[in-house]
Amino acid sequence: MDVSYQNANVYAGNESTLLRFHTNDGTTACILIDAGEGVDVDELPADDEYLNAILLTHGHIDHYRTLGDNVRHNAPIYTAPATATIVERALPEAQKHNDLGAVSDALDALEPIEDWTAILPNLEVRPIPVGHTPGAVGFVIRFHDEASANSTFDDEMQYLLATGDFTTRPCAGFPGLETALPVDIDAVLMNVATTDEYTTHLNDSLRTILERGFAGSSVVVATSALTGVHYATLLGHLADELDRTLPIRLVGQTAKLWDDLSFDTPNVESQRVFSEPSEVLDLGVITICGPDEPVRGSAKRLFGAIEDDPSAVFVQLTTGGAEPASGGSCTTHAFEVVNHPMPETLDETVAELAPQHIVIKHATGGELNRFQKRYDECFTWGTNDAHEHTLYESGEWVAPGWLTERVVQKIRMQQWQALGDKPVATRENFPVPERTPIDVATEGVAVDEFRDQFCTQSIETDHDGRTIGPSASTENRQSHPATTEDVRDDPAAASSSDPETDSFESTVLTRLDAIESKFDAEDATETVTVRVLSEDGQTFLQVLGETDLPPGQLVELQINETTDEDES
Repeated sequence: MDVSYQNANVYAGNESTLLRFHTNDGTTACILIDAGEGVDVDELPADDEYLNAILLTHGHIDHYRTLGDNVRHNAPIYTAPATATIVERALPEAQKHNDLGAVSDALDALEPIEDWTAILPNLEVRPIPVGHTPGAVGFVIRFHDEASANSTFDDEMQYLLATGDFTTRPCAGFPGLETALPVDIDAVLMNVATTDEYTTHLNDSLRTILERGFAGSSVVVATSALTGVHYATLLGHLADELDRTLPIRLVGQTAKLWDDLSFDTPNVESQRVFSEPSEVLDLGVITICGPDEPVRGSAKRLFGAIEDDPSAVFVQLTTGGAEPASGGSCTTHAFEVVNHPMPETLDETVAELAPQHIVIKHATGGELNRFQKRYDECFTWGTNDAHEHTLYESGEWVAPGWLTERVVQKIRMQQWQALGDKPVATRENFPVPERTPIDVATEGVAVDEFRDQFCTQSIETDHDGRTIGPSASTENRQSHPATTEDVRDDPAAASSSDPETDSFESTVLTRLDAIESKFDAEDATETVTVRVLSEDGQTFLQVLGETDLPPGQLVELQINETTDEDES
């Protein structure tokens, strides 16, 4: 059997690939991995070739944009069960705003798989989880070369891995890419999209949402349905880790996808439809909707409902390209959260897999050329063309034709060294693409930092010695009483203990009593020093002294300029 690859859209996203498997009897099996922008299977196979299968790695539109246009020859679309569920929901919805071809044909061809599935008698594929987004998978492809000795199918297997977009972190409980596989991978089609900033942006966005939610603001989070599901799991479990109550409400397509995937997470509820924004907006509730820009759908309706509320917050979680929301009085934040690995993760993945070949995917132009020189221990294919390139022929994996014999021998020696240094795999079976218990720390969340910020705070008292801030430890936190009226009528009730309730409401209400007492005093004027800050054309005031003003409080501002000496 001979094996070749062809870039299917090298001048677009270059995430799509056509693999050909030529058998000794003249049969050719064609497998398309992902159907991104610009893929046309009518131009890729030869006249006597047919599409045998499409492998779909995950439910992002840049990987399924031309899926409806490329269903041919009764070829199935193999993917993981979760991704099949996601695409069944996403395709009809995305078709409303994009030309996605024959969506009904694509949905009819969807076939979820979890184990080895035959393309030919000596050619099989199976999905493995790869993080990146809920349900995302790569594909291990194995084939038996009938020309190599008289071995059985199981004796002389060759293995190829197509990673798709991947991370080694789990995502919403779906495991990341494992490199300790039970077999040696001979060749890898590796998507090399990376970011150094994902965990930073993830934690910054989570912190912003938690701060405003715990402070009692109305918080609207606008993002794609898949990212909304991901963030709901993180926020729900993180609040649970902090032993805090934080209601999280999913609406619209995000709620529908949440229900379809059968998630069950603390603090999270779904509401598919609503007549009025007031039905899903509440103080201290995180409402997650879509899309990531308030131009249509739930995001447009909810942004319109809060944009003139100075105590409300609108948070956008984007994958790049979305315009930050502007206008109105509410606070707006935008975070780019693209769940790709760091560059060093690519290097670790190559070292741990120790393949003979790496085919660079999801990169174009100069980046392809840079990767050709990145790895000395394997043959690196960073081809910037749409030609067919042979990887395996006449019973062996072959070197790129542009390398000299001297370079080929040097790389082969380094391959042997890399294979010798490869850790011994302890896993007996392949990982399966199913959800596991969620550990937010392994997903990139700085749990200890959040615990320090939201669970351990100093005690504050007012001028009468009453506590107006949360206590120093979880053990000393007071539980709030059954109702707000109890506290206002009887301040002593705030110190009562109820293990089934949380201390946050008690703390806030007691603090409000102190503020009201202060403003009811003969002189309700308080003077504090502030510093003027600016960011992205907006002006902010940083309070340098202590103040009891709660989030969203409207105050009258009298400006008296001071010098640095005055501040000191």
